[in-house]
Amino acid sequence: MPTTGGSAGRPVAVHGLLTVGTAGYWWQDAESGARLLRGDATGVHAVDMPDQPDGLTPLTVHPAAEGPPVVLYGRPGGDYGYLSESGAPDTVLARRPSLVHLACVPSTTGGTEGPGFVYTGFAPGARLDDPPVDGIRVAVHRSGEPFANDRAVELGADPLALVTVEATGDPATVLVRSTAHGVTTQRLLRPDPVTGRLVVTPLPDARTPRTRLLLGARRWWHGEALGTPRAVLRAGPPGDGEDGRAVAFPEGTALAWAWGTRRSVLVRTVAGRGAEAAEALYRVDDDTLDARLVAGGRPGDSFPEVAASPAADCALWLKVSREPDGTTAGRMELLLDGEQRPRPLSSTGWPAPMPRTARYCTAGDGNRLPVQLSGTAGPVLLLEHSGLTALANAPLERALEELARAERLTLARVVTRSLVPAHRVPGGERGYNDLLHAARLLRGTVGPRRPLVVLGHSMGAVGAARAVLLEPALFDGWILRFPVTDLVDFPRLGIGRHWTGMLGDPSRTDQLKALTALSPLHLPLPAAPVPPVLIQTGTYDTRADARHGLRLADRLRERTSVTLSSYPVGHVERFCQAASRRAVAEVTAFILGCPAVARDLEGASQ
Repeated sequence: MPTTGGSAGRPVAVHGLLTVGTAGYWWQDAESGARLLRGDATGVHAVDMPDQPDGLTPLTVHPAAEGPPVVLYGRPGGDYGYLSESGAPDTVLARRPSLVHLACVPSTTGGTEGPGFVYTGFAPGARLDDPPVDGIRVAVHRSGEPFANDRAVELGADPLALVTVEATGDPATVLVRSTAHGVTTQRLLRPDPVTGRLVVTPLPDARTPRTRLLLGARRWWHGEALGTPRAVLRAGPPGDGEDGRAVAFPEGTALAWAWGTRRSVLVRTVAGRGAEAAEALYRVDDDTLDARLVAGGRPGDSFPEVAASPAADCALWLKVSREPDGTTAGRMELLLDGEQRPRPLSSTGWPAPMPRTARYCTAGDGNRLPVQLSGTAGPVLLLEHSGLTALANAPLERALEELARAERLTLARVVTRSLVPAHRVPGGERGYNDLLHAARLLRGTVGPRRPLVVLGHSMGAVGAARAVLLEPALFDGWILRFPVTDLVDFPRLGIGRHWTGMLGDPSRTDQLKALTALSPLHLPLPAAPVPPVLIQTGTYDTRADARHGLRLADRLRERTSVTLSSYPVGHVERFCQAASRRAVAEVTAFILGCPAVARDLEGASQ
């Protein structure tokens, strides 16, 4: 299959993968930041898109078989967007950009039925600076009609966070997922073709973490606890008999996520640990329910970008693999339903990972923590490397790898237990102290004269800030990216009121005491000098409210040098965002500019 066409022979950048649809597979060219490419049987071509508002980029696209696509534009990295359509000049402010096309939507003005879409957004009259949680709704829009005629779907009396809409294999049915208080409510939405009334059918709630309900291969599939050791994929929705038949995968294979196409289900798996970890993609057909390996499976293989749709006959992914000579290659691959092997479409440069040396430290409760070191020179950066951190900081991680390869930085990664709900764990603060034990190991390993900087993202910032405030003499600098710092008043910040089931409820006296002891904003400031800090917040971050970072910065200003920066991004960065690149540059400059502070090694490592 050709790989050029409208792309003028240039390598296709695939980090901005958008969608897969009936009209082909689509992705965004990261080099230009807003170029949309379409691939089909004739090759890859540039697509003319409606004029986009200034300062916005495409977030979600519905490919049309003919004519321009329907595009949800948004601010880079943010959850806000303007939904626009060719021939309909109206715009609506959208939240948590989700867009599902419907082949037939009754008109509210008495006209004939026609195509439309379901999307998530604010109530009419909402402003860009309104709170990002209140007023979320799901609405149905008929193509060609003013957005004032949109029909809102009543999902409940209370505003909900994290509302998304997803396509199903039925072109007239949409799956609506809304999460609150740790429970994900699932509903099927189908506009009645005769009356136009919005029919909502409840499904069983998802009460396990990372639950996926999808329609593919002409049946429902239910993935439970994906990404955890308890993950299982069943043929059938929850509540269907005995919750359906479980699909068997090779022993030692953990299920990470699943996508459905028209005639199959694609499952990403992980096997092994450390340098021997390998991701793979399996396909499951409904006739045999056998899991068949279709891509990957070797140590070092990973799939950072995957897209599929129950309305499409193909799946699309980026495969990053380690070559025999130690280099790493990124390849775009397409798997059509009915074919056994994927088709390679294009390749993109991908730096090889640095070799890692594992060291181990013992936490206060006896837990053995692995600390992986890359590089041998320059400042040492301690990074909490959980799954969320790796995803959210992907552009930064690649920049750090390049610095380590150039012998300008030593990168230390540690997997901590900081996301364990503290009040549920005996000796609750132990998970948040793991980073401190890793820092003590590093200081004893690299000596007193090399700068040691710690970086935490989101909830990882809790462990990073605690480590510095408890033993500031260990560090020469600290970085908090899109941090959570206030574990006492978090229910009043952004979507924090939906986190009490995970973090604890400060309105309960017993849990308030534990949360106060863990909260960086409420820890006593040390008497010793505090190293300089860089705090980055996102203007459009709807997970970690910017006030977390602002309040801690205000508290620290009288004790140390504070750099507080705000970027027009959300909680998770993307490779193709100019703002993300500026934020990464600020982080690397801060690390490389940190001088070592003279210290007594023996005293610092007590």
